[in-house]
Amino acid sequence: MLSRFAVSLLLFGTLLAADEPNKFKLATPEGWGGESIELPPGFAPDMKIKGWEHIRFAPGMMKSTSDTFFSYAFVFELTPKPELTEAVIKDEFLKYYRGLYKAVLNGKLPDVDPSEFMLELQQVKIDKTPASDEKTADLPTLYTGTLDWVEPFATKKPQKLNLEIRTWAKNDRNYIFACVSPQARDSAIWKQLHAIRDDYLKK
Repeated sequence: MLSRFAVSLLLFGTLLAADEPNKFKLATPEGWGGESIELPPGFAPDMKIKGWEHIRFAPGMMKSTSDTFFSYAFVFELTPKPELTEAVIKDEFLKYYRGLYKAVLNGKLPDVDPSEFMLELQQVKIDKTPASDEKTADLPTLYTGTLDWVEPFATKKPQKLNLEIRTWAKNDRNYIFACVSPQARDSAIWKQLHAIRDDYLKK
C-alpha cells in the first residue's frame, strides 16, 4: 500500500515516464519505498530547476513514533541551468517544502505561515586535491543544514529536519543529492541514508 507521501507524489507530481533516462538508479533497501517525479513538481510550480527527482523513503516515513520517521534520501537530476549556488539551493528547497506543506494540507493550514519556514546551510570544506584530469570547479559542493518547518503528513507540528546536501555537475547535468532526517546525525538511520547516497555516487 502506498504511503501518504507516495500518494501525494502521485497527486502533485508527474511519475517517471518509461522513456526517461534513469541510468543511475537509487538503491532500494528492503522495506523502503520509492518514487520518481518530474521537476518542477505540481505542488511547487514556481521552482526554477528542471529535471527529475528520485526518492527513497524509510519504512517509518509516515509513522511519527518510528525512529525512521520522515527520513529519506533523494537525488535531483537536472538541466545545467541554473547554476547550483547556495542561494539557489536554499530558494529552491524552500519553495519545494513550502509547496508540499500547502498541497498536503489542502487549505487546512495550522496557525503557521509557510513563509516562516527557515533553511540554514553551512558549506563543508572538502579536503581533496583535484586529480590531474579534474578541475577544482568539478569537485562536489557539500552542505549540512537544518530546515525548520511544519510536518504536514502525520503530526502537523513543527519539525526540525537535518539535511546533508551534495551538489555537482557531470555530463552536462547538475545533480543534488540530499539525505534528510529529524534524527541526530549519529543515529543509525544516517548509515542507511549514506549507503544509498554512496551507492549512487559510484555509478
